[in-house]
Amino acid sequence: MIMNLHLRLRTVAGSVRIAKPVECLIIPGDATEFLLGNDVLTMLGIDAYEQPDLLVTNAAQDGQDDEFDDVNEPQIGSNVELSDEIRVAVDDLVEKAKRKGFPRKLLPQLRRIATRFDIWRLKLGDDPPARVPPMKIRLKPGAKPYCCKARRYPPEVRRFLDDFNDELVRLGWVYENTESRWACPVLPVRKSDGAFCQTADYKPLNAFVEAIVGVMPDLNVDLEDVKGAQSFGLFDFIKG
Repeated sequence: MIMNLHLRLRTVAGSVRIAKPVECLIIPGDATEFLLGNDVLTMLGIDAYEQPDLLVTNAAQDGQDDEFDDVNEPQIGSNVELSDEIRVAVDDLVEKAKRKGFPRKLLPQLRRIATRFDIWRLKLGDDPPARVPPMKIRLKPGAKPYCCKARRYPPEVRRFLDDFNDELVRLGWVYENTESRWACPVLPVRKSDGAFCQTADYKPLNAFVEAIVGVMPDLNVDLEDVKGAQSFGLFDFIKG
């Protein structure tokens, strides 16, 4: 018997609900497991044919030195060296949690966790890049380069854009490409504290890019995962 079912998968990263119904072949039996077809795996971003190649590659790299090992890695442990400025900021966060109702008896543990990792920043810095695979963007057939027109911004916004991008150039994160055939307008967003956050309006470009299949979160599953929790925290990246 063939039926279209909404599937929910339990993974090491948590529960995942596939947004679209999946065509399933129902076979009588006592088995508690089911097999996923390659089309479903591909929809989830998993390439079953590529996995053996990755295993072979990883096995070949075992025992070899990693050029990133011990280079600019975040410090972890009980003796992490944090600047006085960072420690004051972390202490302020702990005090804010106490004012918001965080259990007083757990404050020492919270402060110990917050100061165990060298991950806090008050401004952009010369930190190493994230060790994640680069995102692959695939253009639709027949896509042509898009270049937006120059835009005018208020003086306050222009000052922010100049200062922010000068800092990115100084850090070596970006460089000016005067020959690029692709360009989307910058979109400064004012945050709740009055400061600006630089983003870009990629809507025109998205029309030329193949959509990336993603899995939408399931609110019911998320609520199950936090059942019984009494506190939660919000973490913001520098400049969003």
